[in-house]
Amino acid sequence: MHSIRRIFSVGAAALVLGAGLVAGSSGTAQAAPSDCTGGANGFTDIPDSLSGQGVAGAGAVVIDNPHAVASYAMQAGNVGGRQMAWGVLTTGSGGNWGPTARGLVWMDVTNNSGASWIQCGPFTTFSAGARLTTAAYPTSSSASRAFSVCAQVTSLGTDSNIACTGWW
Repeated sequence: MHSIRRIFSVGAAALVLGAGLVAGSSGTAQAAPSDCTGGANGFTDIPDSLSGQGVAGAGAVVIDNPHAVASYAMQAGNVGGRQMAWGVLTTGSGGNWGPTARGLVWMDVTNNSGASWIQCGPFTTFSAGARLTTAAYPTSSSASRAFSVCAQVTSLGTDSNIACTGWW
């Protein structure tokens, strides 16, 4: 009897987890910058030059043809008197940014521990040596609010893998 109860518990947990993954991914497919610019959904527009403290790591995305490299990171800092987080993408310059390369950056924000989230972006640049930010979102001491920043480089049918920071 004890093992049957355990099997049902594991099965129920798998169903709940599976439903959460499906629900969490359904809202991001049609994401656009308009979902988070101009004050939409609690986001705040920030200048691309705004710098904060690096949090949750950083990384790079690369394609070979044409060669293009971009770095991405999550930053946090004071925006209009509030602590907020945002994503940053910096594209390569010179030989590290091909003429047809495109860099994309977006930030995912959850307020329910990842059961669902809103995607802010993607924001796009074609320029070498560019710095691009997402809109910012207020941080919180609540463990249910978390952020992740993702990036990708594309060019004429060549795509890098999508790379993301961990949840912070």
